[in-house]
Amino acid sequence: MSTHTKGVIAFDISKNESFELSDNYKMLHRKLKTHYQVEQIDGELKKEKLTRVDLFVLAGPQDRFTEEEFQVLKEFINNGGKLLVLLGEGGETQFNTNVNFFLEQYGIYINSDTVLRPHYYKNTHPKECVIGGGVVCDSMWRYLIKQEGRVDKVDYDFSEQKYQIQFQYPYGATLNVSEPANVLLTTGPVVYPFNRPLACYYLNAESDGKILAIGSGYMWHDKYFHRNKTNETILDYFLLLLIGNEITFTHLDFNDVEINDHKSFMDIAFVADIPKACLIDSIGSDIPTDFKQMFDMTLCTLSNHLLNNVIDAYTLLNVKYESLKIIKPQFEIPLPPLQLTTFPTVFSEPSAPPLELYDLDEVFSSARSQLAYMAGKCIQAVQVRDPRKPVNLRELENYIKECARITAVIHEGQDMPAYEILNTIAHQIVNYKPYLDE
Repeated sequence: MSTHTKGVIAFDISKNESFELSDNYKMLHRKLKTHYQVEQIDGELKKEKLTRVDLFVLAGPQDRFTEEEFQVLKEFINNGGKLLVLLGEGGETQFNTNVNFFLEQYGIYINSDTVLRPHYYKNTHPKECVIGGGVVCDSMWRYLIKQEGRVDKVDYDFSEQKYQIQFQYPYGATLNVSEPANVLLTTGPVVYPFNRPLACYYLNAESDGKILAIGSGYMWHDKYFHRNKTNETILDYFLLLLIGNEITFTHLDFNDVEINDHKSFMDIAFVADIPKACLIDSIGSDIPTDFKQMFDMTLCTLSNHLLNNVIDAYTLLNVKYESLKIIKPQFEIPLPPLQLTTFPTVFSEPSAPPLELYDLDEVFSSARSQLAYMAGKCIQAVQVRDPRKPVNLRELENYIKECARITAVIHEGQDMPAYEILNTIAHQIVNYKPYLDE
């Protein structure tokens, strides 16, 4: 694909991506640029933009793709390109995108759900899951086991080595995977929902085009990048799989993969409040097919239809009717000391100020240099502009205002229309009288 000595990895930034190299993928960017040429692609996806790209990354898109853009991605895969798709919890519903429309034709679908760990383990939040036994591809877990010192393992022994590997999967969703795609990672036997796909892989045997879809882009987020060593090793494995072409699979790698059906859980908190007082009625009779019939929805009601019977009961029992009063409690046994019922919250440290975003040459350069830079930038924009389209007056107005700010025609923060700026400059030129030496 590429004629460069380094492979080209391009991140799409045209769909308001959640994960950006300049924001929350700084550590990932620092790691990638040591071995690869990292770029960003903005604007509408076109075939020309992907001709020199080895790996194209959709890191949490939050806008919808057009049919033409999906066709460009399809041709990219058919021509041997590699695509990495990352989302998060909630899937398409949360991210407001339509990437599943493209992935479904390859047997991949990212669900609109969330992966949870039901009990505390290393992280306080249940969505910051640490998954053990989730690497189900044989060649993948064998590769990870050999990486001594670069893989986190559980504290207790398992009969099978693949259950010793654990990795971080924060704020992620599950996937539905069918042929021709294959499952690489699952939730395992501990995390809800059990044994559901988290990462899958597709290979076009004719063109060597590849797709890797993962339900959590937070795996390599700056907050979690160095928290789990296995995640960084998994990243290296995926890069070898996509770009390095050093890893190949056989049908034996996916033979012993246990996948449960995708089920959606109902509102457990609501159902827990409305059980029947006794299920004696079900004895001797068949349990209904619809389990909802075993719950009495009429128990949780508020009404005054028994108020008269309660008042009449005072007369029948010769009990004086009076309003209830609060009885002050008398504690003879001291109360035990109070203890926290949850683990204390761990607050994240604020990120450092993005000083690298400032261009020092632009800030401290002279007015003449700044004007030359603005003129060159404007000329370049005119040369690449489509002559069939009208001139963008807004860009021209911004150019005039910026030049006026550089030459101190207007003050910093002062807003003046472009025609007034040109009028002011014209008056200064007309009234200009050079002082000649006598």
